[in-house]
Amino acid sequence: MVPAAPGSFQTCDLHGPPVPRGRGLFVTGTDTDVGKTSLAVAILHSLRAAGVRVAACKPVASGVAADGGDPARLWEAAGRPGRLEAVCPQTFTAAIAPARAAAAEGRRIDEALLAEAVRAWLPASELVVVEGAGGLFSPLSKRLLNLDLAAVLELPLVVCDDARLGAIGRTLATVRAARAEGLRVAAVVLSQVTAEAGQAGVQAEASSPSSPAAITRAGLEELTARLPGLPVALLGHDAGRVEPPIDWAAVAAG
Repeated sequence: MVPAAPGSFQTCDLHGPPVPRGRGLFVTGTDTDVGKTSLAVAILHSLRAAGVRVAACKPVASGVAADGGDPARLWEAAGRPGRLEAVCPQTFTAAIAPARAAAAEGRRIDEALLAEAVRAWLPASELVVVEGAGGLFSPLSKRLLNLDLAAVLELPLVVCDDARLGAIGRTLATVRAARAEGLRVAAVVLSQVTAEAGQAGVQAEASSPSSPAAITRAGLEELTARLPGLPVALLGHDAGRVEPPIDWAAVAAG
């Protein structure tokens, strides 16, 4: 269901079918720098290990350095299918909102290409893992949000947040807002973005209720209780997969 708010894809001359059910996942976050790329990489590795032919797509990215940045990490995790440029056809150097980063280079966001970049991977893959830019309500262009792209493609969401203080509130707010807009949330993952959080470990004996381990554990317990029926997992710092394991293909299919 496409949101009816002004500025959504409904105001654009955009045509094309949604991604078929079970053929894609949209990794989004509560904010920027919450571990989305690491989570998307872990999902890609898990799917490939299960024998699924995958593709990765980040339709637009800013703050991309000469080494390829996040798009290059996604491409590597997917097994280097196709060309790196097709993973993210719109990249910009400045680490600011995509539309502003484009303007700084005398360019503009091609809104139609945001969806076309995802659909282009469907013939050559069984499942496309799409990573948004910033949080679910972060802008992709002057008019469009990540929410709008996920809605037009009808992709289920995997909501990611940093496993730090406030994760419960941030995650619940994002999940409820997504559902209010008619999007399906498929899973929630807390990511241990910092090395400090990773060293503590969820199963470690917490020295105090405010330790990284205790905060992470409390976040997972609260989210599991408040989101019944929804997979809730942890991606440890530098970990290759989430715990407990999630069958991502089944999650995509609903």
